[in-house]
Amino acid sequence: MKPNLVGAFACLAILASPAAAQSLSVIDRDATAQFAAQRQNPDGGFAAEPGGPSSLGATTAAVRVLRYTTGSIPDVLACLDFVRSCFDPESGGFAQTPGGAADVGSTASGFMALSELRIENEELLRRASEYLSIHAESFPEVRIAIAGFEAVGRPSPKAQEWTRELLDSRNDDGTWGEGPSLAFDTGGTAAALLRMDHALDRREVVINAILAGQQADGGWTQGEGGTDLSASYRVMRAAYMLGVAPDLDALRGFVAECRREDGGYAPSPQQNDATLGGTYMATILLRWADQLEGLPPVIETAGFIPMFNGRDLTGWEGDDTLWSVRDGMLVGLSPGLERNEFLATEDRFGDFYFRCTFRLVDGEGNSGIQFRSERTAGHEMIGYQADIGENYWGCLYDESRRNRVLETASDRARASVRLDGWNQYVIRAMGNQIRLSLNSVPSVDYLETDQEIPQTGRIAVQLHSGDPMEIHFKDLLVQPLPRPITNGDSKKPGFHLRRLRTEQGARYSVFVPDGYDGVQKFPVVLFLHGAGERGDDGVVPSQVGLGPSIASNPSGHPYLAVFPQARETWSAASPDGERAMAILDEVISDFAVDTSRIVLTGLSMGGMGTWSLATTYPDRFSALVPICGPGEPAQVESIRTIPTWGFVGDEDRAPFVAGMREMARSLKDIGAPVRYTEYRGVGHNSWDRAYAEPELVEWMLKPRRITP
Repeated sequence: MKPNLVGAFACLAILASPAAAQSLSVIDRDATAQFAAQRQNPDGGFAAEPGGPSSLGATTAAVRVLRYTTGSIPDVLACLDFVRSCFDPESGGFAQTPGGAADVGSTASGFMALSELRIENEELLRRASEYLSIHAESFPEVRIAIAGFEAVGRPSPKAQEWTRELLDSRNDDGTWGEGPSLAFDTGGTAAALLRMDHALDRREVVINAILAGQQADGGWTQGEGGTDLSASYRVMRAAYMLGVAPDLDALRGFVAECRREDGGYAPSPQQNDATLGGTYMATILLRWADQLEGLPPVIETAGFIPMFNGRDLTGWEGDDTLWSVRDGMLVGLSPGLERNEFLATEDRFGDFYFRCTFRLVDGEGNSGIQFRSERTAGHEMIGYQADIGENYWGCLYDESRRNRVLETASDRARASVRLDGWNQYVIRAMGNQIRLSLNSVPSVDYLETDQEIPQTGRIAVQLHSGDPMEIHFKDLLVQPLPRPITNGDSKKPGFHLRRLRTEQGARYSVFVPDGYDGVQKFPVVLFLHGAGERGDDGVVPSQVGLGPSIASNPSGHPYLAVFPQARETWSAASPDGERAMAILDEVISDFAVDTSRIVLTGLSMGGMGTWSLATTYPDRFSALVPICGPGEPAQVESIRTIPTWGFVGDEDRAPFVAGMREMARSLKDIGAPVRYTEYRGVGHNSWDRAYAEPELVEWMLKPRRITP
């Protein structure tokens, strides 16, 4: 056993947490996203109230709420058009509505919308910058103008002048304002200076004013009145930029008091009705609170299964005098142990993708996360361990077997550790390859060469022998990955590895659904993987994207799924593209297939391949689902009759977002049956979200090509 280590990984409570001062649960997050989404109008803009007139301010607030809750804009293309239409070409500024009069606040809001929606237009930015520089005069105007410039990453032409004016207005002690408004004025002005990259002097004075201004209920006040979200937002922006954490649990409790049954937030606890502005301020306050503690902005749950319910130890076994649940967290508390103790899952896992959030209290102690492990005599476990603790952070250890570090963590991963806050671990085990990452930094990439080492087992968290210590876990999620088999009848339900009956003999996988009997004809979904899954083993393509979605709920996927593997590219003219079509033909020949329902989908490189194969073989497919991979807009006419649903995360790389938008708009312009979804705040991995869409399977399998 390694010296002085404690094993633990974070558990994710998906359901609403029993603690009042918590981050948003998935259920609450989705309700808040819906609160904002339902305010979009047919013109693409958003209204302050459902059914009301669209405005630029409401649109900017709504799209931000959707980012902080990883929702999606119902009609993103129309939203882009609405924002552009609010630009006033005569003045160079933005107005609240198309054709309205420009003003400073609206122009700053326009800047924020351009940034949020990744609209690139250099001429528009130049002219709007000139407008703000000329027209922003009062402090409220200057403050909002500075926010606009920051949003688009442009320095204000009047930054030096504005900085000088703000510094000239401060008190002798380095604060701003006085009396009950001291924290509000100090925070607002300090934030404006920080946004202009001013190196704020007398930081401690500013920090003390901010901390002292937090009221008993966790919020801040503008002056003589009560606490509200607007004042709290103003002050907390400065705290966040300074990296200062006030009483965050109290702040979360204050925000919770503003939440209403419709998923929105009222501007203050005393007001009855939720507003879009209040909801925006509440969601960003919760986001800042999480980030100040080292928590990820949003826990992505799509495609994953919660391993911990946040209420009790259901699904786990171990010593419940050492392991307990507190405030939605899994807590390991050691009074000082003579031997290691483990809390283990009752379920077993083979290939999987696992992640969690954890906190070593006071940064002291040692721990780890067991996986592909088994109980041995007594309380010990044998198997791999992702390490936690001094000198072992991010390492891969072999517990009670080889009793040594198999691979040391990367320097970057070790440097990412927050000793006094939350950290995130990711474990990916696929066949004999194990990859660990710590706080989104790659830590270990290990290839097991001993074929006798088991590739299945339990997951567990550890309390190591030694001094007293405490560790907390939350956000514990697992995505079981399918592993196609080669033995047995390949036409029985499950994932099977096959070889193409040609001189190439390429390996590929097939998923056979429940109820398949060789008589009833089933639809087929052809899946094209991304660049990271290239090779020739025939297994890996089924372990990313569509395959895990199927594995999590096989009965919910009543179709044959085909997983070819590319060596280089999915271009239709390439050997890989031609082989994919040959594999599809072989499946159609070998299985009972409904040839009127053949769906083509793919992610990243496979998304590009979806467009390429579809435009080359347009008569073969009944529906298309390209994900985060653009195509050639000039070729969309050939697929104008095929229902298409495209997906991308709006924080993906610019060419992917712009390219997917262009493909969707090109199809829309020729009257094609196209749906298009951008997930706000999601990066390149938009496929877990896409394949988890509740409507997707039914949509894919309903044959409805339109008549040319």
